[in-house]
Amino acid sequence: MSSSASLADVANIMRQNGAEIVIFKILANNDNSKQQIYFGSDFTILQAIPTGDIYEDGYSEKKGAIFKAKVDLNWVDLQGNVENAPGAQFILYPKYPEVRLSGFVRGCGLAPGHLMQPPTPEERKDREVRQANRCLVLGIRDKSILAYVSSWEDNLSKEAAERIRTEQSERFTSVFYEYADGIRTTSTREKLINRLSEIHNMGFIESCRLDKDGNRIPYVAQNSAGLTLESFFGITPNGRSEPDFMDWELKAHSSGAVTLMTPEPDTGSYLEDLSAFMDAYATSRTDEKINFASIHRMNEPNARSSLTMQLVGFNRAKSEITDPKGGMLLTDPNGNIAAGWSFQKLLTHWKRKHANTCYVVYQKEDRDVPYFAYGPSVKLCTGAGIKNYLNALSDSVIYYDPGINMKLKDGKWKGKKRNQFRIKWKDVSSIYDSSEDVILS
Repeated sequence: MSSSASLADVANIMRQNGAEIVIFKILANNDNSKQQIYFGSDFTILQAIPTGDIYEDGYSEKKGAIFKAKVDLNWVDLQGNVENAPGAQFILYPKYPEVRLSGFVRGCGLAPGHLMQPPTPEERKDREVRQANRCLVLGIRDKSILAYVSSWEDNLSKEAAERIRTEQSERFTSVFYEYADGIRTTSTREKLINRLSEIHNMGFIESCRLDKDGNRIPYVAQNSAGLTLESFFGITPNGRSEPDFMDWELKAHSSGAVTLMTPEPDTGSYLEDLSAFMDAYATSRTDEKINFASIHRMNEPNARSSLTMQLVGFNRAKSEITDPKGGMLLTDPNGNIAAGWSFQKLLTHWKRKHANTCYVVYQKEDRDVPYFAYGPSVKLCTGAGIKNYLNALSDSVIYYDPGINMKLKDGKWKGKKRNQFRIKWKDVSSIYDSSEDVILS
């Protein structure tokens, strides 16, 4: 039975249930409960949809390394009912790369299982002749997503196809489009540039940050340039990896290398005993301070720490993960793992960090306290493809530059951890699919 509901009707239901962004995709015949739903030939969608941590799930000769991530998916109907699909998960195939959604109808009475059955040869041919399609609509919330599927004959299916054909909706990812009528008339890029232009025209700004209540307070520290910028976007300091402004991550840049991420290792003696790690691999020491601070590049033994960084289980020639249990390891001459980051750790951190990044060039003036001026140069980078990311690690375009130390205070050694992965400013564009240099007005 066909429905007369429109995209607007479904979008309104989703927004009433907390959706901030509504996107849609025309489903192919192969998008079904057996063959799963295709979410794109890259991993960009994972940087837009909230998921659990990525974990490895084996390897096959045909599909290569397999990773998965749970997703909190909830089906909605036209009466506004909502029900969770507990088995929903993304399956990641870095070999292709490709992302698919599986388990989306299992254990959920509201799920449209009758619309997601694999077609018979006759049904497939008939739908292709009639150009009849279903449409998947997703509402992206803070920590979960809402989902709705229209039938082949529904008004919504035809409306979605027409919107795509006539370019009424902007592309959100490689296969999804955004439904934004009357809600988001200005793109996040435009809003970002407009706000940055306002901040640029303020001239030099006294160093500050927001407190937990959103009040701007004086602040002087090494990271004050970034926190001052964020304060004028209403962002309170946090240790999260999610984007800062809508779907953009903000990075203040003056000169030198850029710190891309600071993930903690998830394996090695570093985790077991930091003191023993520092005793064995310190790059310098005094009676009151021990440092582990020296650039490590791929496959090059570091003379100061004796450690060599390796990307284990990755075929650079094919840009392919060959062992999902591998990752980036720091090993000593005896083969002991001092510290390591599994592929699932690297992929999870990448997923949260690098969808769209805005690098804002700033100048600093030292008065009684620091003052910062932002712009006019801004670099907008989008599409940090997973293969670009892993290739950059393999080639040491992204390198490990730790700032870890232990200090003796009141007779006790206290550790400070900072595992930095950095890139030279001239190489930043190489890890993204596209970059754009903008001069603020």
